[in-house]
Amino acid sequence: MARDDAQSDVSVDGANARDAEDARSSDDDAVNDASSSSSSSSSSSSSGYGFGRESAEMVALMERLAAQRLGTTTEALARATVDKALESFDLAGVASYVKSGRAKNVVVMTGAGISVSAGIPDFRSESGLYARLGEYDLPYPQAVFELGYFKDRPGPFYRLAKELYPGAFAPTPTHYFIKLLHDKGILRRCFTQNIDSLERATGLPKEKVVPAHGNFDGAHCLRGHEADVDEVADACRAGTPMICSKCGEYVKPDIVFFGENLPRRFFECAQEDFEVCDLLIVIGTSLVVHPFAGLIERPKEDVPRLLINMEKCGEAPDSHMSRLYRLAGLGRGTGFDFDEDTNYRDALYLGACDDGIAELSELLGWKEDLDALIKSCEIRNKLAQEAPAECLNG
Repeated sequence: MARDDAQSDVSVDGANARDAEDARSSDDDAVNDASSSSSSSSSSSSSGYGFGRESAEMVALMERLAAQRLGTTTEALARATVDKALESFDLAGVASYVKSGRAKNVVVMTGAGISVSAGIPDFRSESGLYARLGEYDLPYPQAVFELGYFKDRPGPFYRLAKELYPGAFAPTPTHYFIKLLHDKGILRRCFTQNIDSLERATGLPKEKVVPAHGNFDGAHCLRGHEADVDEVADACRAGTPMICSKCGEYVKPDIVFFGENLPRRFFECAQEDFEVCDLLIVIGTSLVVHPFAGLIERPKEDVPRLLINMEKCGEAPDSHMSRLYRLAGLGRGTGFDFDEDTNYRDALYLGACDDGIAELSELLGWKEDLDALIKSCEIRNKLAQEAPAECLNG
């Protein structure tokens, strides 16, 4: 739906199993092993990564299989080590990796956290959007993004859309950093849960962004008739539900609601991009909404991953299992493994997204480039507001 955890990611959790199966067809490490039905936080924590609840028997079986593949014993396997993909599991280690020239196809995953400093509320924090929906007289906060509820009462969504509609907010340094990756020629794709389109506001080409939970760029009525985007924009800004002129049904922006399928392009790009991904950067998401959250499992087992977030998330239930995957060459691993004894590729920065990006930019020697990009885009956007006929994104 719109984003996962904070602000622009009005989480969606409902891509159905058929789409997920189509996407993974011949690939047993699918886009996400928990695709359709309910991608709630409770289900993702128990079964979202790897096997979910690993039993002692399963771990023992994996150890025997790994030892067999390596032609050794489980005792020798226990003493074995894995090659580290990073010099250190922090921003410095990631910066060194990028500066070495090995990062040529960087995939970025973003959630609502990257837009909080733009003034857009997140979703799941104590002061987030869900906590502020009492005035909408909803049976429960998530109802505002449920299709069934929208069919009967579209008013609350349109009132919320008035607050979230693109144009009232400016990109953050984190958004500009993603654009800088593109300018440096190393961005493969940005997968975002956010619906604010702030990535595009930096000038990032449309084809480089996969809005997993949709956005306001298009709209259709509940019977599928395409609606005029400008008219929808006026309705959203007014907070008034729009009626389809063809059939009389309510019109909904192309934001993925709970129970709706994610765009097919999400699965297609995931299938293609993670085959060549050589660095994954995850920023500002709690990784509780599937199938988006499962993307962290997609990089090949030797590809470094970086999480920049206020708190740890997306961790594998058993770090030992991650190590076994790596040793035996079995699949692509599981969730993040920040355990100092078993980690070989996962870097972590705990703090505000913009702070992490500022430090990473400094370590990369890109601070001046980032500052110049922000300044030039702000000037361009200001000119665009004065001359609205010009296209902001070129």
